[in-house]
Amino acid sequence: MISKSKLTTIIGIVALSTSLAACNKSATGQVAAVVNGEEISLQELNAELARLNLPESADKKAARQQVLQQIINRRLLAQTARDATIDRDPNFITQRRKMEDELLVRMYMEKNVGAMRVPDNAAIDKYIADHPQMFAQRKRYNVDQVRFLMPKTPEQLKALEGAHSLGDIITQLQRLGIPFERGRNVLDSAAVPPAMLQQVLNLPAGEPFIVPAGNMAVANVITGSEMVASDPAQMRPMAVQAMRNEGVNKMMEDRLKAARSSAKIDYQTDYAPPAGMDPATGSIRPNTTPANGPAAKPGAAPAAPATTSVPAPAAGTKTG
Repeated sequence: MISKSKLTTIIGIVALSTSLAACNKSATGQVAAVVNGEEISLQELNAELARLNLPESADKKAARQQVLQQIINRRLLAQTARDATIDRDPNFITQRRKMEDELLVRMYMEKNVGAMRVPDNAAIDKYIADHPQMFAQRKRYNVDQVRFLMPKTPEQLKALEGAHSLGDIITQLQRLGIPFERGRNVLDSAAVPPAMLQQVLNLPAGEPFIVPAGNMAVANVITGSEMVASDPAQMRPMAVQAMRNEGVNKMMEDRLKAARSSAKIDYQTDYAPPAGMDPATGSIRPNTTPANGPAAKPGAAPAAPATTSVPAPAAGTKTG
């Protein structure tokens, strides 16, 4: 049995040897630099250089030196923050977990997109013909917007459902004491699923549609549109990319359903999902409907595609 004094000595020796190993690290081989014992690898440096998309005429050596100094500065500041125990802050731990999860999912998607088979010419031509809003009839819609915090009570939400213009929505927001801001944006028909776009276009002129965006909501009204000329040379690459994106999105949906079906998820009593939740996807849809139509409340809309300039409207986002 090791005595406490000997154990303390052993721990001290291990700590010392670890410290000496850190001090003895050198910037050779695959290591571009060492900052207070922390290595900056060539892989890390080259990855940041690749994200810059430097032109062929750029001075690669100068760019490499500049980027390396930026990494060193960031590493030094990170070390300073760690010395201040920021890495033990619960908020940091929560955000790090979220960023790690998102990075894993994104890289998993990218890996599967790269592995997908390129569609043949006949499939590409059919896709272009079946999606005129992305190609031959592509339009850019001007949109007036009002952004505001998502109402917290059904009563507040009901007040907004009866609005038939942005002015009506603003009046209700002011009455409810909900802060808001006005703005303008652009909606590209190429970035919106056809069914969603058609539902919005079927609204009366000036009728707003509301789309959730996290804890915010965005009320939108289309004020005008213009055709977007499609370069024939770009149609096929665009179609291939869209087909691959749809394929990987479908694959991710299927794998999420499989993962949820086999997962063991325990909830604290107050955090259990409502009875109306779809167990295959985790989607929660309210079972109430607006007074003037069959659509569900704004919160029922699915997430917008990442390429959409304005959150893509979905079934059930119409107010009024």
